[in-house]
Amino acid sequence: MQSFAGAFSPRFLPVALAVFSRTQTHRLLAVCTWALTACQPSHSPSETRASDSTESQTPLPAPLADTAALDLVALKQAGGFAKPQAVTVPEDPVFHRKKHYEAVLLAGVLAKIGGYDRANPATTQVVFECADGYNPSMPLQKVLGSRAYLALRDADAPAGQDWTTVVGKTGDVKTVAPFYVVYTDVPPTDETFKWPYNLVRIRLKPAADELARLHPVGTPERGYALFRTHCLTCHALNGLGGAMGPELNFPKNITEYWEEGDLRAFVRNPASYRHGSKMPTIPENQVSESDLSEILGYLRFMAGHKLKP
Repeated sequence: MQSFAGAFSPRFLPVALAVFSRTQTHRLLAVCTWALTACQPSHSPSETRASDSTESQTPLPAPLADTAALDLVALKQAGGFAKPQAVTVPEDPVFHRKKHYEAVLLAGVLAKIGGYDRANPATTQVVFECADGYNPSMPLQKVLGSRAYLALRDADAPAGQDWTTVVGKTGDVKTVAPFYVVYTDVPPTDETFKWPYNLVRIRLKPAADELARLHPVGTPERGYALFRTHCLTCHALNGLGGAMGPELNFPKNITEYWEEGDLRAFVRNPASYRHGSKMPTIPENQVSESDLSEILGYLRFMAGHKLKP
């Protein structure tokens, strides 16, 4: 898995709401929060939730309910994957070659999540939760628009094994089991599609949840988009995102205690700063200096919009 033990990580696309603009959405959520609070009976001090904001005046909307998460290991144990099919991936980005799997359509797996029938694909995020803390997400609409599969077993694995061992560029061994999301119609160069392995759980979340924490009014759009694509899968910001690397905004924003020159150098070669860093090098052909500047600009902007996880 790719990580970022102090700055960013590669391995995410802006989310759009279908009906309301972002400004309208924030206003509507704020009004709804006020109305609901006014209608509730008074609470004792121990029941009253303290403000989550530290440096921003941006109001945090009332918590948005998740649909139920789907435990893939439990589903397998219950016989939920009874009829897998043979799937061929022309160019697998994890194994870097043509691969064959026993898999089931991901759409069918998603349909087993509680509340799926009420989810609007245009305003819902699919969050893939991996055992190692890598938590990429994609718009449900994008997932359903591809030939996505949940791989249950590596058909190319040696006899008696379910998965082939993957050794990373730095010699680290990657655990692909128990599940891996693959595509038969997506090129590995398209970073807007996520290929999570070591997958254990899938969750559906309202896209508005992400907008509330990661996209306040005035957000630098390009920096936000690049951050989601290259950083958010391994790092959280305001408590939302991956858990492989550290939180980048709360209580201190990464740009508040790292010099920009060191941040840039760290991104290019993490091992030159931290022995044993799990974060891989990020070359300029993956994230250009211009793109890195956009990401840093987004992070500096978010330093003024901190929300407690």
